Amino acid sequence: MVRSARGMRIHARLAAAALVASLAAPGARAQEASAWWTQRLTYGAGPMVVENLWCKGPRMRAESVFLGHPIVTLVDERRYVIFDAATRTGIAIARSPRAIAEDAKRKRPFGYEADELIAEGGEKVGTEVRAGEEVDHYRLTEPNGDQREVWASADAYRLPSESRRFDRSSGQETRMVYVRWLQQAFPDGFFRPDPDVKLEELGYDEYVARSRQGPVGPAPPLYGNLLHGPAREE
Repeated sequence: MVRSARGMRIHARLAAAALVASLAAPGARAQEASAWWTQRLTYGAGPMVVENLWCKGPRMRAESVFLGHPIVTLVDERRYVIFDAATRTGIAIARSPRAIAEDAKRKRPFGYEADELIAEGGEKVGTEVRAGEEVDHYRLTEPNGDQREVWASADAYRLPSESRRFDRSSGQETRMVYVRWLQQAFPDGFFRPDPDVKLEELGYDEYVARSRQGPVGPAPPLYGNLLHGPAREE
């Protein structure tokens, strides 16, 4: 096959671009792997909660509704922010050192139910096909009969599609369904409050002390582990 000079130049430029892309690919893939959006529904024992969740590395943005108010939660390497998107007011709390230390241990700020279950002794009980996707099924049954189950993608990401908690004493169960996962790059500014949002800055100990007296801020923290750290063993 004979190529024209112009065709050869175009081919050379494409080859060079492909080489640059291949050299940059590891870092680009790593950044993409840590950036996600998902929508999550929780229902069962309590009121239904609908959340939209985004993350970029340890940074998170979540949008939900609390008592009719649109609530935005922002978490970065040092602060946990809750503000009302309607009134443009909220609080910014310094995260506890225990919570910050956990960032390096997680793949994402949310959606690691399968990893948690496995770490606590949960076992894989099978593989299923749901909505055309292969998922692994994990289960943990406590000595008292309480049960937890997670269905997650059968790859290294272990993206959950559903989790279930069953309380044997009450007979109630709670289900959490992830409607969809999408990888996408988001600008850093998306994980920061807009300049017009008025925030009251609180130290961690100050927030804990005040919260013992009553509600603080526009809504309670939905993602308490990202503020306080993992629950302590009794």
